[in-house]
Amino acid sequence: MSAAEADLVERIARLERRLRIASIAVVLAVACCGLTFLGVVSNRASAAPAAAPKIVDVLRVRQLDVVDHAGVTRVKLAAPLPNATIDGKTLTRGGRPQDTMSGMLLFDAEGVERSGYVTADHGYSNVLLTLDDKHKQHAMFIAEPTGATTLRLFNGNTQDRVDVGIDEDGPSITMVRRGKEFYRQPAR
Repeated sequence: MSAAEADLVERIARLERRLRIASIAVVLAVACCGLTFLGVVSNRASAAPAAAPKIVDVLRVRQLDVVDHAGVTRVKLAAPLPNATIDGKTLTRGGRPQDTMSGMLLFDAEGVERSGYVTADHGYSNVLLTLDDKHKQHAMFIAEPTGATTLRLFNGNTQDRVDVGIDEDGPSITMVRRGKEFYRQPAR
């Protein structure tokens, strides 16, 4: 055999050895992947299913705030509700510092109180639904514990208002301008 042929035979033998090593490496890699896959599947099958969120029958809190994506409180449920802050001034609910209310407040995207559905914690224990602009109240629906009901509408000046009500004496309409009643039907 010539030197060229001997060189060729040796190169073929080296390639065959590399092919066997590569084949063994591929078989081992496939086997490892298969065993890993089987282990993962086995672990998932034997693991306890994910626990469902716990449901409670009663949630007792003094205040609950619901916030939007920006972290602004949009709904507040509380007993009692905190005092209102309008144009940087803190106002009491109901007039006197000891007068509190409990219920739900709605806020706009800027965090300004715009509506409330509350019960008075003092006096008559009225239930109220209010609608506000960014600075003042404009509508209030009042249900008294005696059954009397009033819808009160304000303009920007709360001295001007219209009351539509009903009580044990029947329905009535009252109009007030600059704090003075100028119309009432039926007349007193």
